[in-house]
Amino acid sequence: MSFLPLPRRSGRIAYRRRGDHGLWGTEDFSITRDREGNRTLVAHCEMAFGEDDVVRETTMTVDAGFQPLDAYVRILNHGRWTGSGWFRFGESEARGHGWNAEDGDWSATAPLQRPMRGFGIHALIGDGWLAAAYPFDKGPGSEHFFGTNLLHSLHHFGATGPRFETSTSGLRYDGIESVAVPAGTFDCHRFGFIGMTNNHPPYTLWIGADGDFLYVRGVVEGYMDSVFELEELD
Repeated sequence: MSFLPLPRRSGRIAYRRRGDHGLWGTEDFSITRDREGNRTLVAHCEMAFGEDDVVRETTMTVDAGFQPLDAYVRILNHGRWTGSGWFRFGESEARGHGWNAEDGDWSATAPLQRPMRGFGIHALIGDGWLAAAYPFDKGPGSEHFFGTNLLHSLHHFGATGPRFETSTSGLRYDGIESVAVPAGTFDCHRFGFIGMTNNHPPYTLWIGADGDFLYVRGVVEGYMDSVFELEELD
């Protein structure tokens, strides 16, 4: 039997200030798709913004419908390990185990109602997958809330936990736009996050419309005032 590698996409997203285009972070990612249609993301995120100096290592697998199956998150703050956690998502319940500097050892469960929007891992590629559950038949100009959403941290850079946290934010769908970034030009779904419960500044994102829901571009206003763009794609 000959060896046939799984389909794979990999690349880099740059985090830059809008004013001077200064680089303050990078996200290197790899996505594989297995024979059942499940996708596995591996993301290495490094950032230094203001007082925050964060490194996150994340692995997450979703099924063919982009519903999360399991995830692992490891966090460094200012070069020091401050937490790691493993999460598993069933049909009606999520389970998590780990350790973090705030709580010590922890183990918890959380109720689920499928289909869920996804699991917030703070990696931008993961934000694209959050949009996959949107009911596109509602058309441009529509808004949709998914109920209680799970994520591993309420910190804007995912620097706390990991643990189970919840939010009730939704998405506004603005339609299809063609977007040019350093990695190329892509037809994208344009979204805006709405009703965010962690005081996050306004956030607009453009997600590839080819069915992989690849993160192409994002703009965050307010104190962050930054643009995130896909700079490399293999």
